Amino acid sequence: MKNKGITLISLVITIILLIILAGVGINLAIGENGLFNKAKYAKEKYLNASDEEQKQLNELYEELGLLGDLPENTKETEAGTIVRIPNGWQTTIPTYVSDKDGKEVVTSKKIASVYAVSAGNGNTIPVPLDFYYVGGTLESGIVISDSKEDKNKYAGQEDVSKELKGNQFVWIPCNINDYHKIDWSKESVKWDMETHTSEYPQIRKYNGFYIGRYEAGVGTLNKNKKENGTDEEKRDPFDYSVTFDGDASLFNSVGIQTGLISGWGWQNYNFTARRTGTPVTTGINKVSGNVVVKADSIPYYHADYYTAVEMSERLYSEHQYVKSGLVTGTQWDMMMKYIQNNGIDITASNCGNYDNVSLTNLSGYYTNITSTGATDGFKSCENLSVTNSETNSWILLTTGSTEQVKKMNLYDVAGNLWEWTQEGAYVNSFNYSNNATYNTYVLRGGSFNSTYASNPTCFRSYDYAPMTSTYCGFRIALYLQ
Repeated sequence: MKNKGITLISLVITIILLIILAGVGINLAIGENGLFNKAKYAKEKYLNASDEEQKQLNELYEELGLLGDLPENTKETEAGTIVRIPNGWQTTIPTYVSDKDGKEVVTSKKIASVYAVSAGNGNTIPVPLDFYYVGGTLESGIVISDSKEDKNKYAGQEDVSKELKGNQFVWIPCNINDYHKIDWSKESVKWDMETHTSEYPQIRKYNGFYIGRYEAGVGTLNKNKKENGTDEEKRDPFDYSVTFDGDASLFNSVGIQTGLISGWGWQNYNFTARRTGTPVTTGINKVSGNVVVKADSIPYYHADYYTAVEMSERLYSEHQYVKSGLVTGTQWDMMMKYIQNNGIDITASNCGNYDNVSLTNLSGYYTNITSTGATDGFKSCENLSVTNSETNSWILLTTGSTEQVKKMNLYDVAGNLWEWTQEGAYVNSFNYSNNATYNTYVLRGGSFNSTYASNPTCFRSYDYAPMTSTYCGFRIALYLQ
């Protein structure tokens, strides 16, 4: 009969293996690099990072004047004054600390990603941390900037000059009950009439949002650079924050690419920044850097829809207190309503660079555009006056080229470029549910080759998402946390 019991040698070996495994386990748990030490180290790192973050936040609070007892906002408070933040703008979060006996205690603190600024007459607006109130009122358009050099430069003044350093945004006041799309009876397309629910929290909390003061640009004029000069001198007077592969440049002559369909410079992939997975994958990631929202900038023309989305989100993707995105259809309508409520006719306004509008006192640069949509390079606007431009002889201007294109401290909302929005469009018998197949989106605002009567700033046009025509640009909105 076979012995089925365990032998002494096997028992010893088993015990030794168990001891070894136990030792390994203990070492993994409490050794120098054990789990307990790693957990302790991770906790210390977290606490140190939290302390460092709080230190940086305190420094920012001190810089902005947010420490101490802030005044209540009243009708007598001057515009631009930092005031006590409304309770609804703060978020209560739990914090976990240990008392002297090591017992965990749960407390809470209130934090906010904005601070409160008086807009005059007792009105209060939120300004994101790391941004600064520049000037303006609710009646003229309140401007903020991401540069400290612009802080309070035009505090309390209705008119805010374009001579500023940072990216600029204008506050659009609106309440949640009125936050919906508006049919202006000006469109060439059917359009998605729903407002995305992700837009509501910001409006409920702050009663408004910020929108770019200018069309998004790729480079800003450096007035210290010479346009002309010797070969050693730089002839291109723009400082670029966006660059393209292969040294492609929107400053130089731009037309269609060889072998592509003709007409209006369509499908110039040199200037696209598409995401992986979009229907058209040619030209992915050809763009580096971030756009600017400043005056005297070359507008990002030749942007397809995917590029507009990508570059809009990229601007503040690393920012701690605010995010950016392509303007939505509802945001555009709220901007239109705000402008209209201040006595400006947005259904037939000639306040922009249209085909049939006379513009004078131009600054910055311009490029001629041919009947095929090709450009001939940007040139100084000095001594240039656009007076009833002849058909097939169009002109694209740098942003904020004249005060004639400014309304509510916003520039170029009418004309210059059609601007992509996130609003879906569908044509004729297309159902909106098929938008993912047809990839059509709404463009707003008219352009240099439009007439203001037929394509005013509230007009809804459309095009296919991969289309990169000369007349297409975009505008950015901010999302407060």
